[in-house]
Amino acid sequence: MKNIRCVLFVLLAFVLLAGQALAGDVKNLIWVIGDGMGPEAIGFFTQGVRYANLPDYPEKTSNLERMLSGGTWGMFFNNTYDTLVTDSAAAATQMATGKFSRPGAIGQDYKGVSVQNILEMARQKGMSVGVVTDAYVTDATPAAFTAHTQNRQQHMKIARQMINFGPEVIMGGGLKYFSIGENEKLLDKAKAKGYQVVTDKKALAEVTSGKVLGLFAFQALPLTIEMYMRPQIPTLTEQTQKAVEILSQNPNGFILMVEAGKIDWAAHANDAGAWFKEMQNLDTLLGYVLAYADKTPDTLVYLNADHDTGVGAFTYRHIGRKKAMKKTEQGEVLYDGDVDYASFKTYHQFLLQKRSLYNVKGSLKMMPADKLTPAYIQENLTAALGYPVDISGFKNPTDLDGLFKQLDEERGIVWATPSHSSLPVLSVAYGEDADEFSGLYHNTEILPRMKAALGW
Repeated sequence: MKNIRCVLFVLLAFVLLAGQALAGDVKNLIWVIGDGMGPEAIGFFTQGVRYANLPDYPEKTSNLERMLSGGTWGMFFNNTYDTLVTDSAAAATQMATGKFSRPGAIGQDYKGVSVQNILEMARQKGMSVGVVTDAYVTDATPAAFTAHTQNRQQHMKIARQMINFGPEVIMGGGLKYFSIGENEKLLDKAKAKGYQVVTDKKALAEVTSGKVLGLFAFQALPLTIEMYMRPQIPTLTEQTQKAVEILSQNPNGFILMVEAGKIDWAAHANDAGAWFKEMQNLDTLLGYVLAYADKTPDTLVYLNADHDTGVGAFTYRHIGRKKAMKKTEQGEVLYDGDVDYASFKTYHQFLLQKRSLYNVKGSLKMMPADKLTPAYIQENLTAALGYPVDISGFKNPTDLDGLFKQLDEERGIVWATPSHSSLPVLSVAYGEDADEFSGLYHNTEILPRMKAALGW
């Protein structure tokens, strides 16, 4: 009996020591940030994929659901030092540095002191680093990982600091900030520092090693729903694939931050169709990075939001007897007499949408009042949404803000705000040392957990 206890003790000690030895085994980190992707965005997308019988998802499973099912969940708060609600600058700064900041600040703590970020730390460890975004590279999230300024609007300064820092990969939009005014010679400086400057998909494909500065739009890249209009621009997934191809050549490993930035923009616009397409864009990206992690065992994929935007959701509504009778005649199923509990067919409408409603509204608002007739508005909405739209029953259809709100109400969609909320957001870790990221925490605690996973 004594011998058995000794053997069990030795085995237990071995297991514990082995677990300690394995901690910090991450060599490559792919950090994916869904800007503005609150928990309701995750539910909105995954529920539609699973239950709406969408032709884009015949297996009814998204890559996001696969990650949720196979990864480690966490939830975190993102308040700044003295505000409940954050912006992307402070959120990204707190995540990248582990220090409390303030809205608008880039790479600085709440006292205005520049603090080291995770990419700067990785560089000191001999790792390769990069940032990829589908917004513009001097925007708040990529800026917080590569620069230090008092205000996120200092794009010219941020661009200069990015080149001085010198990540092996910088990709997204924002050519404007590297080519005009005081930065008109910044691209020459970038080339002198070894950067291959590319501005379209074809040129990017020709890059196989070294440093790359990809600037694929003068300012921001188009929303995913309108990317078909600009086929020369590489998708977020194509940019990420090239980034990993380049960064993975370093035997010391790499850290890549990838931002799906337009989830936030679609939610700010309260455009559910564009919101769904941005989540699809993220899902395609996850398909690639999860496959990379599966075949590269020392890789950690960490997905999170920086903050919530919009608080959008489906809701039920009482529609009145007249509308209820019409819907019933059309074969729709209602409950409790006149209650519309929203329909999965709305997800199919999202797939048909061809234009950003924000851009459509902007175009309509520029029209002379005498031409802005209900018929003209209805024609434009039908073209943008990709299915026949009837606004004949809408109140005051030439009130465009009210019109788009009524359009959402007809589909059972509500938004709490066009701005950010204080909702805590979710994280999902997948791959090596994913269990470092479980539980409830604050976004300033992400960096210490990253360092533990990396063995720093």
